[in-house]
Amino acid sequence: MIGGLAYGFIAATPPLPNGGGAASSVFVLLWLTLAVALVGGAGVSLGIAIAETAGKRPWLTLGGAAGGMIVGAVVKLLGIDAFNLLFGQSPAAITGGLEGLFLGAGVGLGATLSSMGGSDRSLRSVTARAALCGGAAGSVVVLLGGHLLAGSFEQLVQTFPQSRIGLAQIGGLFGEQGLGPVAEAASAFVEGALFAAGVVVAMTLARRELDRPEGRLASSSGLVASRRGGAPRLG
Repeated sequence: MIGGLAYGFIAATPPLPNGGGAASSVFVLLWLTLAVALVGGAGVSLGIAIAETAGKRPWLTLGGAAGGMIVGAVVKLLGIDAFNLLFGQSPAAITGGLEGLFLGAGVGLGATLSSMGGSDRSLRSVTARAALCGGAAGSVVVLLGGHLLAGSFEQLVQTFPQSRIGLAQIGGLFGEQGLGPVAEAASAFVEGALFAAGVVVAMTLARRELDRPEGRLASSSGLVASRRGGAPRLG
């Protein structure tokens, strides 16, 4: 939501034709960003959860990378096919498997570092570690020639010049004309930081809830009820 609203307001900054264009830009980019985050978060989280069953921290990074790569590759394939079917052309350089691999690895590394120190680690520390790992992964993606969300939107604008969701205004903050390499690397850092922090903090909060006595009671009650074929009853 944070990233989608930010990009939406940036895209709506210049005067747009047809009165309601500004509001539409905000809502369209908000929902697009939410959809991408939901799908990406599901894939990366699933990879980390599967890796966690092995009980070895280094595997969390591999699990996140695998989950991100698979989801990124599938989404890119479907997206390119959808554009080709609808418009006869597609932006080829949008985010995909390579970007998902690095970003998923960043989330997995953030989860690994955040798990060190036991359950008494502060939520601020968890957020900072995850954000740093995710942000670094996002910047590395751009340095290697890949694109995250802002870069993908820019590729979309270059393929369809009449599109009105460009984020070229970000370049002005860094003295660049359009979304240059510095502006894209900075936006990718923020995207990766927000994504990793959100996923890892959610995992941490869920784990803490399960570690509480009432959380363990609810979990065991649900397990017993499922074996008996009934619903759990909590007093």
